[in-house]
Amino acid sequence: MSTAHKDPRWREAERFAQRHARLVLARLDARVAAAGEDGPLDLVGEDLAAFVEHHRSPVGRETVQRLLAAAGPRTAVCYARAGYTKMAVLWADQHGVALFGYTDAGHAAPLNSAGHALQTRALEAAEQQVRTAAAALTRHVASLRAEQERLEREAHAAALRAQEQDREQERRRRRRRDQHEATLGRAVSLLLALQIDPMALHATIQRLTLSTVVPAVADSADRLSLAERPHAVGLVRAMFDEAAGALEVATPDAARESPQFRAARLAVDRAYDALDVAEGADVAGHATPDDVAAALRDAERCWRALVAELVRSDAVPLVTAPLTAPVPRVPQPRLRERG
Repeated sequence: MSTAHKDPRWREAERFAQRHARLVLARLDARVAAAGEDGPLDLVGEDLAAFVEHHRSPVGRETVQRLLAAAGPRTAVCYARAGYTKMAVLWADQHGVALFGYTDAGHAAPLNSAGHALQTRALEAAEQQVRTAAAALTRHVASLRAEQERLEREAHAAALRAQEQDREQERRRRRRRDQHEATLGRAVSLLLALQIDPMALHATIQRLTLSTVVPAVADSADRLSLAERPHAVGLVRAMFDEAAGALEVATPDAARESPQFRAARLAVDRAYDALDVAEGADVAGHATPDDVAAALRDAERCWRALVAELVRSDAVPLVTAPLTAPVPRVPQPRLRERG
Protein backbone atom coordinates (compact mmCIF):
# COMPACT_ATOMS: atom_id res chain seq x y z
CA MET A 1 0.00 0.00 0.00
CA SER A 2 1.30 3.50 -0.78
CA THR A 3 2.89 5.18 2.23
CA ALA A 4 0.99 8.40 1.62
CA HIS A 5 -2.40 6.62 1.97
CA LYS A 6 -1.65 4.53 5.11
CA ASP A 7 -3.82 5.28 8.11
CA PRO A 8 -2.42 5.47 11.67
CA ARG A 9 -3.50 1.90 12.44
CA TRP A 10 -1.46 0.65 9.51
CA ARG A 11 1.59 2.58 10.70
CA GLU A 12 1.09 1.10 14.16
CA ALA A 13 1.05 -2.35 12.54
CA GLU A 14 4.35 -1.55 10.81
CA ARG A 15 5.92 -0.52 14.11
CA PHE A 16 4.67 -3.74 15.69
CA ALA A 17 6.18 -5.73 12.79
CA GLN A 18 9.46 -3.86 13.32
CA ARG A 19 9.51 -4.85 17.00
CA HIS A 20 8.69 -8.45 16.13
CA ALA A 21 11.43 -8.63 13.52
CA ARG A 22 13.97 -7.25 15.95
CA LEU A 23 12.98 -9.16 19.09
CA VAL A 24 11.72 -12.48 17.71
CA LEU A 25 13.44 -12.86 14.35
CA ALA A 26 16.75 -11.38 15.63
CA ARG A 27 16.89 -8.86 12.76
CA LEU A 28 18.21 -6.03 14.91
CA ASP A 29 18.54 -3.59 12.00
CA ALA A 30 14.92 -3.96 10.88
CA ARG A 31 13.14 -0.62 10.42
CA VAL A 32 10.07 0.83 8.77
CA ALA A 33 10.91 1.87 5.24
CA ALA A 34 10.83 5.57 4.47
CA ALA A 35 8.64 6.99 1.75
CA GLY A 36 9.97 5.92 -1.66
CA GLU A 37 12.60 3.54 -0.17
CA ASP A 38 12.84 0.03 -1.67
CA GLY A 39 9.64 0.42 -3.65
CA PRO A 40 6.63 -1.32 -2.12
CA LEU A 41 8.43 -2.76 0.91
CA ASP A 42 7.13 -1.74 4.35
CA LEU A 43 9.96 -3.13 6.50
CA VAL A 44 13.61 -3.36 5.45
CA GLY A 45 16.92 -4.51 6.87
CA GLU A 46 20.26 -5.89 5.75
CA ASP A 47 18.74 -9.37 5.40
CA LEU A 48 15.07 -8.54 5.68
CA ALA A 49 12.34 -7.40 3.25
CA ALA A 50 8.75 -7.42 4.51
CA PHE A 51 5.19 -6.48 3.64
CA VAL A 52 2.78 -5.42 6.37
CA GLU A 53 -0.76 -6.09 5.10
CA HIS A 54 -3.35 -4.50 7.40
CA HIS A 55 -6.36 -5.65 5.31
CA ARG A 56 -9.54 -7.31 6.43
CA SER A 57 -9.27 -10.00 3.73
CA PRO A 58 -6.64 -12.74 3.47
CA VAL A 59 -3.49 -12.05 1.47
CA GLY A 60 -3.35 -13.85 -1.88
CA ARG A 61 -0.57 -15.48 -3.83
CA GLU A 62 0.01 -12.41 -6.03
CA THR A 63 0.99 -10.28 -3.02
CA VAL A 64 3.48 -12.95 -1.86
CA GLN A 65 4.94 -13.11 -5.39
CA ARG A 66 5.40 -9.32 -5.46
CA LEU A 67 7.09 -9.49 -2.05
CA LEU A 68 9.58 -12.13 -3.21
CA ALA A 69 10.35 -10.12 -6.34
CA ALA A 70 10.97 -6.95 -4.29
CA ALA A 71 13.04 -8.76 -1.63
CA GLY A 72 15.72 -10.02 -4.03
CA PRO A 73 18.45 -11.90 -2.08
CA ARG A 74 17.04 -10.84 1.28
CA THR A 75 14.78 -12.92 3.48
CA ALA A 76 11.15 -12.29 2.49
CA VAL A 77 8.69 -11.95 5.35
CA CYS A 78 5.03 -11.02 5.23
CA TYR A 79 2.84 -9.84 8.12
CA ALA A 80 -0.92 -10.10 7.53
CA ARG A 81 -3.74 -9.16 9.85
CA ALA A 82 -6.33 -11.36 8.11
CA GLY A 83 -4.14 -14.34 7.27
CA TYR A 84 -3.45 -15.89 3.84
CA THR A 85 -5.21 -17.90 1.20
CA LYS A 86 -4.30 -21.58 0.81
CA MET A 87 -2.61 -20.88 -2.52
CA ALA A 88 -0.55 -18.13 -0.94
CA VAL A 89 0.61 -20.46 1.87
CA LEU A 90 1.50 -23.27 -0.57
CA TRP A 91 3.37 -20.93 -2.89
CA ALA A 92 5.21 -19.29 0.02
CA ASP A 93 6.37 -22.68 1.35
CA GLN A 94 7.63 -23.63 -2.12
CA HIS A 95 9.65 -20.42 -2.45
CA GLY A 96 10.75 -19.89 1.16
CA VAL A 97 8.67 -16.85 2.04
CA ALA A 98 7.96 -16.60 5.76
CA LEU A 99 4.35 -15.81 6.56
CA PHE A 100 3.23 -14.36 9.89
CA GLY A 101 -0.17 -13.34 11.15
CA TYR A 102 -0.78 -10.74 13.83
CA THR A 103 -3.72 -9.39 15.81
CA ASP A 104 -4.73 -5.94 16.89
CA ALA A 105 -3.98 -7.01 20.47
CA GLY A 106 -0.26 -7.28 19.60
CA HIS A 107 0.30 -11.02 19.06
CA ALA A 108 2.11 -12.59 16.12
CA ALA A 109 2.64 -16.21 15.03
CA PRO A 110 4.10 -18.03 12.03
CA LEU A 111 1.49 -19.41 9.59
CA ASN A 112 3.65 -21.59 7.31
CA SER A 113 6.68 -23.86 7.56
CA ALA A 114 9.04 -21.15 6.32
CA GLY A 115 7.81 -18.84 9.06
CA HIS A 116 8.21 -21.55 11.71
CA ALA A 117 11.74 -22.34 10.46
CA LEU A 118 12.73 -18.67 10.41
CA GLN A 119 11.45 -18.09 13.94
CA THR A 120 13.07 -21.32 15.24
CA ARG A 121 16.44 -20.42 13.74
CA ALA A 122 16.20 -16.96 15.24
CA LEU A 123 15.33 -18.33 18.68
CA GLU A 124 18.15 -20.89 18.51
CA ALA A 125 20.60 -18.19 17.43
CA ALA A 126 19.38 -15.94 20.22
CA GLU A 127 19.75 -18.78 22.74
CA GLN A 128 23.25 -19.50 21.47
CA GLN A 129 24.14 -15.83 21.77
CA VAL A 130 22.75 -15.80 25.30
CA ARG A 131 24.73 -18.94 26.19
CA THR A 132 27.86 -17.47 24.62
CA ALA A 133 27.36 -14.18 26.43
CA ALA A 134 26.65 -16.01 29.70
CA ALA A 135 29.76 -18.14 29.28
CA ALA A 136 31.83 -15.07 28.48
CA LEU A 137 30.34 -13.29 31.49
CA THR A 138 31.06 -16.32 33.69
CA ARG A 139 34.65 -16.42 32.47
CA HIS A 140 34.98 -12.70 33.04
CA VAL A 141 33.55 -12.99 36.55
CA ALA A 142 35.85 -15.93 37.29
CA SER A 143 38.78 -13.96 35.93
CA LEU A 144 37.86 -10.96 38.07
CA ARG A 145 37.47 -13.19 41.11
CA ALA A 146 40.82 -14.86 40.46
CA GLU A 147 42.44 -11.47 39.97
CA GLN A 148 40.84 -10.20 43.18
CA GLU A 149 42.07 -13.26 45.05
CA ARG A 150 45.55 -12.79 43.59
CA LEU A 151 45.58 -9.16 44.64
CA GLU A 152 44.38 -10.11 48.11
CA ARG A 153 47.10 -12.77 48.39
CA GLU A 154 49.73 -10.31 47.22
CA ALA A 155 48.46 -7.68 49.65
CA HIS A 156 48.49 -10.23 52.48
CA ALA A 157 51.99 -11.36 51.54
CA ALA A 158 53.14 -7.74 51.33
CA ALA A 159 51.65 -7.05 54.75
CA LEU A 160 53.42 -10.10 56.17
CA ARG A 161 56.69 -9.00 54.57
CA ALA A 162 56.24 -5.52 55.98
CA GLN A 163 55.57 -6.96 59.43
CA GLU A 164 58.62 -9.19 59.16
CA GLN A 165 60.72 -6.25 58.02
CA ASP A 166 59.45 -4.21 60.95
CA ARG A 167 60.27 -7.04 63.33
CA GLU A 168 63.71 -7.44 61.75
CA GLN A 169 64.38 -3.72 62.04
CA GLU A 170 63.24 -3.82 65.65
CA ARG A 171 65.55 -6.77 66.32
CA ARG A 172 68.42 -4.90 64.69
CA ARG A 173 67.67 -1.76 66.70
CA ARG A 174 67.51 -3.83 69.87
CA ARG A 175 70.84 -5.51 69.10
CA ARG A 176 72.42 -2.15 68.25
CA ARG A 177 71.07 -0.72 71.49
CA ASP A 178 72.48 -3.63 73.48
CA GLN A 179 75.81 -3.25 71.74
CA HIS A 180 75.95 0.47 72.40
CA GLU A 181 75.02 -0.11 76.04
CA ALA A 182 77.80 -2.67 76.34
CA THR A 183 80.26 -0.22 74.77
CA LEU A 184 79.08 2.55 77.07
CA GLY A 185 79.44 0.29 80.09
CA ARG A 186 83.02 -0.60 79.18
CA ALA A 187 83.82 3.07 78.54
CA VAL A 188 82.40 4.10 81.92
CA SER A 189 84.38 1.34 83.65
CA LEU A 190 87.53 2.48 81.92
CA LEU A 191 86.94 6.11 82.88
CA LEU A 192 86.52 5.08 86.50
CA ALA A 193 89.71 3.07 86.30
CA LEU A 194 91.50 6.13 84.92
CA GLN A 195 90.56 8.02 88.07
CA ILE A 196 92.59 5.50 90.02
CA ASP A 197 95.34 4.67 87.54
CA PRO A 198 96.23 7.19 84.80
CA MET A 199 97.85 4.38 82.83
CA ALA A 200 94.70 2.21 82.79
CA LEU A 201 93.80 3.17 79.22
CA HIS A 202 97.28 2.45 77.94
CA ALA A 203 97.33 -0.86 79.79
CA THR A 204 93.97 -1.81 78.31
CA ILE A 205 95.03 -0.94 74.76
CA GLN A 206 98.28 -2.83 75.22
CA ARG A 207 96.43 -5.89 76.51
CA LEU A 208 93.95 -5.79 73.64
CA THR A 209 96.70 -5.35 71.08
CA LEU A 210 98.70 -8.29 72.38
CA SER A 211 95.63 -10.51 72.81
CA THR A 212 95.36 -13.56 70.53
CA VAL A 213 91.76 -14.44 71.41
CA VAL A 214 90.14 -13.13 68.21
CA PRO A 215 92.76 -14.55 65.79
CA ALA A 216 92.71 -17.90 67.59
CA VAL A 217 88.91 -18.17 67.39
CA ALA A 218 88.96 -17.18 63.71
CA ASP A 219 91.64 -19.80 62.94
CA SER A 220 89.66 -22.57 64.64
CA ALA A 221 86.23 -21.39 63.42
CA ASP A 222 85.66 -24.27 61.01
CA ARG A 223 86.45 -26.80 63.73
CA LEU A 224 84.12 -25.45 66.39
CA SER A 225 81.38 -27.77 67.57
CA LEU A 226 77.82 -26.62 68.21
CA ALA A 227 78.53 -26.60 71.93
CA GLU A 228 81.72 -24.55 71.51
CA ARG A 229 80.33 -21.88 69.20
CA PRO A 230 78.40 -19.79 71.78
CA HIS A 231 81.38 -19.58 74.11
CA ALA A 232 83.81 -18.73 71.30
CA VAL A 233 81.54 -16.04 69.82
CA GLY A 234 80.91 -14.66 73.32
CA LEU A 235 84.66 -14.30 73.90
CA VAL A 236 85.09 -12.40 70.64
CA ARG A 237 82.08 -10.19 71.38
CA ALA A 238 83.48 -9.34 74.82
CA MET A 239 86.80 -8.37 73.21
CA PHE A 240 85.00 -6.05 70.80
CA ASP A 241 82.92 -4.55 73.62
CA GLU A 242 86.08 -3.71 75.52
CA ALA A 243 87.92 -2.43 72.44
CA ALA A 244 84.94 -0.27 71.42
CA GLY A 245 84.83 1.21 74.93
CA ALA A 246 88.55 1.91 74.82
CA LEU A 247 88.12 3.59 71.44
CA GLU A 248 85.44 5.88 72.85
CA VAL A 249 87.68 6.89 75.76
CA ALA A 250 90.86 7.23 73.71
CA THR A 251 89.33 9.42 70.98
CA PRO A 252 88.91 13.09 71.88
CA ASP A 253 85.83 14.97 70.70
CA ALA A 254 87.83 16.88 68.09
CA ALA A 255 88.89 13.63 66.40
CA ARG A 256 85.48 11.96 66.21
CA GLU A 257 84.84 13.29 62.72
CA SER A 258 88.13 12.01 61.36
CA PRO A 259 88.12 9.30 58.68
CA GLN A 260 90.15 7.03 60.95
CA PHE A 261 87.59 7.12 63.77
CA ARG A 262 84.65 6.62 61.40
CA ALA A 263 86.45 3.67 59.80
CA ALA A 264 87.06 2.16 63.24
CA ARG A 265 83.41 2.60 64.26
CA LEU A 266 82.35 1.02 60.97
CA ALA A 267 84.66 -1.89 61.71
CA VAL A 268 82.97 -2.33 65.10
CA ASP A 269 79.50 -2.34 63.54
CA ARG A 270 80.58 -4.81 60.85
CA ALA A 271 82.11 -7.03 63.48
CA TYR A 272 78.89 -7.07 65.50
CA ASP A 273 76.94 -7.96 62.35
CA ALA A 274 79.39 -10.79 61.63
CA LEU A 275 79.05 -12.09 65.18
CA ASP A 276 75.27 -12.03 64.83
CA VAL A 277 75.63 -14.20 61.73
CA ALA A 278 77.97 -16.55 63.60
CA GLU A 279 75.38 -16.88 66.36
CA GLY A 280 72.61 -17.55 63.80
CA ALA A 281 70.58 -14.55 64.95
CA ASP A 282 68.49 -14.40 61.76
CA VAL A 283 68.57 -18.09 60.87
CA ALA A 284 65.98 -20.71 61.76
CA GLY A 285 68.02 -23.35 63.54
CA HIS A 286 71.82 -23.34 63.54
CA ALA A 287 74.15 -21.47 61.21
CA THR A 288 76.21 -23.70 58.92
CA PRO A 289 79.91 -24.23 59.75
CA ASP A 290 80.93 -22.41 56.57
CA ASP A 291 78.83 -19.37 57.51
CA VAL A 292 80.24 -19.37 61.04
CA ALA A 293 83.83 -19.62 59.80
CA ALA A 294 83.33 -16.84 57.22
CA ALA A 295 81.67 -14.58 59.80
CA LEU A 296 84.45 -15.07 62.38
CA ARG A 297 87.13 -14.43 59.78
CA ASP A 298 85.32 -11.22 58.83
CA ALA A 299 85.23 -10.26 62.51
CA GLU A 300 88.98 -10.94 62.75
CA ARG A 301 89.67 -8.53 59.88
CA CYS A 302 87.56 -5.89 61.64
CA TRP A 303 89.53 -6.57 64.82
CA ARG A 304 92.83 -5.77 63.11
CA ALA A 305 91.44 -2.47 61.82
CA LEU A 306 90.07 -1.57 65.26
CA VAL A 307 93.32 -2.42 67.07
CA ALA A 308 95.33 -0.38 64.58
CA GLU A 309 93.19 2.69 65.36
CA LEU A 310 93.55 2.05 69.10
CA VAL A 311 97.34 1.94 68.78
CA ARG A 312 97.31 5.12 66.73
CA SER A 313 95.16 6.96 69.27
CA ASP A 314 97.22 5.84 72.27
CA ALA A 315 99.61 8.51 73.50
CA VAL A 316 102.02 6.04 75.13
CA PRO A 317 104.27 3.95 72.89
CA LEU A 318 103.30 0.30 72.74
CA VAL A 319 105.61 -2.09 74.57
CA THR A 320 105.99 -5.24 72.53
CA ALA A 321 108.64 -6.97 74.66
CA PRO A 322 108.64 -7.49 78.42
CA LEU A 323 110.74 -5.01 80.39
CA THR A 324 113.75 -6.45 82.24
CA ALA A 325 114.46 -5.24 85.73
CA PRO A 326 118.02 -3.93 86.42
CA VAL A 327 120.31 -6.44 88.10
CA PRO A 328 121.41 -5.19 91.54
CA ARG A 329 125.12 -4.85 92.01
CA VAL A 330 126.66 -7.24 94.51
CA PRO A 331 129.18 -5.42 96.79
CA GLN A 332 132.69 -6.89 96.56
CA PRO A 333 134.71 -7.48 99.74
CA ARG A 334 137.55 -5.04 100.23
CA LEU A 335 141.04 -6.45 100.59
CA ARG A 336 142.87 -5.76 103.84
CA GLU A 337 145.91 -3.69 103.37
CA ARG A 338 149.11 -5.26 104.36
CA GLY A 339 151.29 -3.58 106.84
